[in-house]
Amino acid sequence: MAIITQTPRIIIREFLPEEKDLFFNLMADSRVNAYLPKRSHQQIRDVFIETIAEYLQGIKLTRWGIFDALNGDFIGLAILGYTDEALKAELGYVLHLRHHGKGLATEMAKALVGYGFGKMNLMEIFAVTDHENIPSQQVLLKAGFTQGEHIVRHEQELSYFKILKDKWARLN
Repeated sequence: MAIITQTPRIIIREFLPEEKDLFFNLMADSRVNAYLPKRSHQQIRDVFIETIAEYLQGIKLTRWGIFDALNGDFIGLAILGYTDEALKAELGYVLHLRHHGKGLATEMAKALVGYGFGKMNLMEIFAVTDHENIPSQQVLLKAGFTQGEHIVRHEQELSYFKILKDKWARLN
């Protein structure tokens, strides 16, 4: 199990194969995945299997678990994923409801932006949200992202946010 990055409060690390239920229960919870693409139970399981396979293949941008640095409690899922454009990645996340409103999403976003720019030498990181997902939009703005033009993905218009490496470097 590789640790990707950490802060005093959180550890972002690879999932262990035996943690499939943590992943599945989070992703199957309709209260936290309301703004995500709808997936069947089998599709959620397949995503977890694919994630473990990506670790074994040495893929460096993928999905990881977010865990409490003090007690190991599972907080949620973080994604920094490859795109079709070189040196550009997409950030995403899902946190258990009990961890909402504690600043953990912003902390995670800042940590993964640092990983993406500092360790993976990315030039741009972006995120998209449903227009109504104001809490996620606030997280991204607090993490240094700037809102851009809306985009359309899978026939749905989404809010678009990005941060460039040079802006991150100036902030840090």
